[in-house]
Amino acid sequence: MAKVIAQTMRDTVYAGAAGNLSIAFGKIDVKAAAVDTEIETLELPIGLEIVGVRVATEAGLGTGVTVDIKLNAKVIASAVNVAAQSSVVIPIQPFYLVEKTVLTVVVKGAVATGSISVMPEYVSVGF
Repeated sequence: MAKVIAQTMRDTVYAGAAGNLSIAFGKIDVKAAAVDTEIETLELPIGLEIVGVRVATEAGLGTGVTVDIKLNAKVIASAVNVAAQSSVVIPIQPFYLVEKTVLTVVVKGAVATGSISVMPEYVSVGF
């Protein structure tokens, strides 16, 4: 039987309740944001490994509204339904930030009005 040892075998594994997983909070109130409006929510520093994103709305952003979530030009979640009150956790393939990165929400589907929170989940690994 073949045996492969991953690069991560020598990484430190933290024993805290959530390891070193962190969450940043970005929130925006929008009023009649047109389709394709880009909303910059957070600037994230170099050295973070993004592992997921949480999206929540208080009362939804309106019928037919979805959003795409981007890190600079890279879409990490697309067509997230935010029409009605919702809360969703979206795991992603880990993505290491090699530069300052802007977390952006792009309005899709219909005109958006309401409050949305976007919370990236990350591990600080340094650079």
